[in-house]
Amino acid sequence: MKQTTLSLLATTLLLSPALATEELGEIIVTSSTKLPQKIKNSTANITVITAEDIEERGYQSVPEVLSHTPGFSFASNGGAGQTSSVFIRGLSSDNLLILLDGIPLTDYTQPSAAASLEHISLNSVEKIEITKGGQSGIWGAGAAAGTVNIITKGGAKDQGSISLQAGSHGTKGIGIDLSKVFEGGALSLGAHLLDTDGISALAPSDAEEDGYRNNNYYLKGHFDLDNYSQVSFFLRGDHGKYDFDSSSAEDTDSHGDSEQRLYGIGYRYQKEALSIDAKVTHRTIDRGLVGAGTWGPWTYDTTGESTQYTITAGYQFSDKHSLALGVEHNKNEARTDSGFGPSSAQFKNSAVFASYTHTVAALLGADTTFNAVLRYDKFDQFDNKATYRLGIKRNCNALAGLHTAANLYTGYKAPSLYQFSNASTLLKPESIRGYELSIGYKKYINLTYFSNEIQDKIDYSYDPATFTTNYFNSGDGVKTTGLELSGEYAFGDSGVILGGSITHMFDFQDDSGKDALRIPENSATLSLDYYFNEASHVGVIANYVGKRRDLDYSVYPASDVALKSYTTVDLTYNTQFNDHFNLSVTAKNIFDKNYETVKGYSTEGRSIYATMEYKF
Repeated sequence: MKQTTLSLLATTLLLSPALATEELGEIIVTSSTKLPQKIKNSTANITVITAEDIEERGYQSVPEVLSHTPGFSFASNGGAGQTSSVFIRGLSSDNLLILLDGIPLTDYTQPSAAASLEHISLNSVEKIEITKGGQSGIWGAGAAAGTVNIITKGGAKDQGSISLQAGSHGTKGIGIDLSKVFEGGALSLGAHLLDTDGISALAPSDAEEDGYRNNNYYLKGHFDLDNYSQVSFFLRGDHGKYDFDSSSAEDTDSHGDSEQRLYGIGYRYQKEALSIDAKVTHRTIDRGLVGAGTWGPWTYDTTGESTQYTITAGYQFSDKHSLALGVEHNKNEARTDSGFGPSSAQFKNSAVFASYTHTVAALLGADTTFNAVLRYDKFDQFDNKATYRLGIKRNCNALAGLHTAANLYTGYKAPSLYQFSNASTLLKPESIRGYELSIGYKKYINLTYFSNEIQDKIDYSYDPATFTTNYFNSGDGVKTTGLELSGEYAFGDSGVILGGSITHMFDFQDDSGKDALRIPENSATLSLDYYFNEASHVGVIANYVGKRRDLDYSVYPASDVALKSYTTVDLTYNTQFNDHFNLSVTAKNIFDKNYETVKGYSTEGRSIYATMEYKF
């Protein structure tokens, strides 16, 4: 598995001369400064998951990718297409900013404003950049705990592919991807369709079938105006239709529909050390639910729009010295109707941000990189916010591969428009401050300690007599601390690679002092891969999730319950028959483990999926 990780390094070793970083080559990322940057020049904790990794591991969804990354866990209200939540370092998914080709997917029509990851297909993904630790200093609201930038395939070369998928639960899919490079530009486009009978959302999983259908399309490209200027554009749509259970496992009437469209146009100027990027993006969301409740049928409809304007300028004084400056303007709107009359809300914010990076060679025996980012947001509805991130990384000259770093940061999460319109008093954004300390040696071992504290946590109360929810800022702080340990070892030229990770949470309480819902104290992964040659691979991966606290909503008032720990084991096989045909087969949960990620909801038992791809 060719996954590249750049860990943060322990501050207690920042002055040690015996520190060095693994050569990370020319891998380019954009998540830490909004401009292309070599991963080795960033102090942030960045993991890059490639399309090859996704294929080799047999991942079926974005939440599954993240759940196998140290520091992450997830929960889902059933099988494919059901509502999913991703937790990072003991914090809820609304503190994690999800981006698609740099476009924020924050969903302000949702009560939590978290992105709906369950409808984002992996078929057209080129790579996923995961940056842990506060990134509000660059990205603003919702990036208090990190960012996940999902980057789709682009026109890097002339190629085309057709893929066919089949699997358990009546799953079938088809997709096509095309790209063309021509003089003065490139163009790529694709479309994918997935259909599955699914499993029952509420347990037991075989009570009935809650089906899911997803289709997505994309078109992106760029045109060179001259040797220094380039215009780019981006269009994407994701549409999911699904059945769910709102009253019982035998519910065959409840269903939902979610459609998202993204548009973007950009301009890039690059001449010698100066670069300028300008981008305008627009996103629309249209979602509807029809449920069969205890007191009769109900409906919930919501639409939303988000528009962003960004200009970022960078200057590379040298390979070790750079500066980036940017301005940004955002407008977000949401309209909902839950059967009690329509409601709407909107807010705007403007921001300025700056990032400065400087590397000093052989400082006390190690190449030392300093990074500082600062951002100021002005809101029309909430308190204004200033956020920052300060980082330092030491790469030694004495022992190649040993490295240390530290990051100190602040962040915030703005209230969702749903929360804002259902609050009796003016809500304030949640604020977070935290730090990371890490040490590692090449890919063999990387250890990170993290600590986060949230103030003005947004909480809510529910009145069953009036069916109303009131949101407010809690006066109590919330703290999360923990350790992430990961490593990978290749046994010479044998083709065998052993990898694994462990995450342990010391603190992960909510504002009531109880353990936060659905977050495990301990989780781990263990993988063993064998590469027969460059064309064939077989792997096994085990995923352990410890006990978690949850609420049982089948009784009133909801009562605390403990979800049992579980371990699932998956098998994967990939082979390239020739230059044109690839086959990938994944067997999920081969021991048919029965487990829960949300109380009362089903999870998938033993299943198998296969994808055949033809490249031309």
